[in-house]
Amino acid sequence: MNDTNWKRHLTACNVAKLKSSKTVTNIWSYITKKKTINDEVHPSLPNKDITKDKISSTISNFGSSVTQLNVLNPVNTNTTVATIDLDINSIASYTCDTSKTMRNFFGDLQSLIAFLRARKRAAIFLNQQKVCYPEERVCRMKNFSSTRWTSHDRALTVIFEKYKALNNTLQELSNSTERDTSSMATNLLSTISSFKFVTHLLLMKNIFKHTSPLSIYLQSPSLDFIIALTMVDNCARKLSELRNELHLDILLAEAKKFSLENELEEVWFPEKRVQRQKKMAGEKINDEIVTNAKDNFKIQVYFTVLDQICTSITSRFEGSREILSDLSLLSVDRLIATNKGSPIPEDNFVYLDKWIPNLQIDQLKLEYSTFAYNFLKFKSTITIEKLHEKVMVSESDEDTSVDSDEVNSEETKTKMTVLNVLKLLNTFNLISAFPNMYMAYKFLCTIPATSVSSERTFSKLKLIKTRIRSTMVQKRLDSLMLLSCEKDIIINIDEAINKYANTSKLLQEALLYK
Repeated sequence: MNDTNWKRHLTACNVAKLKSSKTVTNIWSYITKKKTINDEVHPSLPNKDITKDKISSTISNFGSSVTQLNVLNPVNTNTTVATIDLDINSIASYTCDTSKTMRNFFGDLQSLIAFLRARKRAAIFLNQQKVCYPEERVCRMKNFSSTRWTSHDRALTVIFEKYKALNNTLQELSNSTERDTSSMATNLLSTISSFKFVTHLLLMKNIFKHTSPLSIYLQSPSLDFIIALTMVDNCARKLSELRNELHLDILLAEAKKFSLENELEEVWFPEKRVQRQKKMAGEKINDEIVTNAKDNFKIQVYFTVLDQICTSITSRFEGSREILSDLSLLSVDRLIATNKGSPIPEDNFVYLDKWIPNLQIDQLKLEYSTFAYNFLKFKSTITIEKLHEKVMVSESDEDTSVDSDEVNSEETKTKMTVLNVLKLLNTFNLISAFPNMYMAYKFLCTIPATSVSSERTFSKLKLIKTRIRSTMVQKRLDSLMLLSCEKDIIINIDEAINKYANTSKLLQEALLYK
């Protein structure tokens, strides 16, 4: 791999027969020795505790799931980063699991999806869509995925857009002669017809409107770390703006309008009778009981869910803020701003000295000033098609709700990324003039924002090593995994044939000497 194609790649793949800390530790030690990788983690990193000595605690936290370890080993460096990354999917999952109301809501959704997954019931749902929405495309209800939280968003979208067809389907199934089908359909129909279900549906729809584009971007192969953290900040800011009385009233008004359009019996929260507790002799203190249905929803659901997800987003990505403050100076926007006269902070690149070994901070500051003041000249000499790619969000973008199918070309911005700057330094032989800048950009381009690449690797492992291939040896498994996961690496066919032919004299005569 040359310096112009700086990406994350699969290092090794080994099968653990037992899911124990000792087994994974032995495999980790074997991989680091075989691949000559230094397994130490620099003390300044936010996830410095994740080392081979901490694998046992990692396994206990993840239960019986497979432990994923990302290994980054930049060329000409001695520091390796071993991380278990977090993404927006785990944050959304954590938020809805800690809230009892949301946990019950998604439990009802999961029961509804499982109920309509049967072939005959799904056929009724599809026929009802053709009757209620003759000009729209029919949609199927898909199961929730434990690894892709966007599956929950897709399920909510189908329920919201095809609600009338879903209601008619459950009404038809409630008249079924089968007792289980009739009973389950009646209970589900009562659940989705309640005003409580409608408000929860619209609330999560508004939340996913901001989190789904972020989740999709964090799963993209070409990931820019600065843009990813910027999108995280924008998402947290947008969600925090929803936490006020105005947006609550808008949500309840939309829920009431939705209930009236679909002719539901409940168009508001049902009033509950106030339970009066008996007082003991001499007792004068009264516990405040919330009797208003709107206030109860605001306190128990609306504010609680938004507070939890905003806190989760802020806390789980907080460990990268200090390094990001220095790395943000290397972004294209900051380089252009410095070129136009924006002042450079005095405490710049403070944390990079602790993170990147052999980095000369004083020289880096001089190189940064020189490079920034000449950046536009360097940029103007490069062909746009080679250095620019379409990026949906920048630091100045206000809206994080990006959909590749809905966004037109006018809203899509052409933006240069930090990977393009690294290519610029390499293309024009500027490494000798800016050695510290080149090292900083090389580290920046290898920072993982999520563990999506590792998760894709483990998904490939399930497809390759099936029960039919249970006797596959380790060497063949490594080769098949590399061929499957690293399809983007260009292979020289002639060089591969020559290397394969040199393994035996018979192959040499058959492949080389004809």
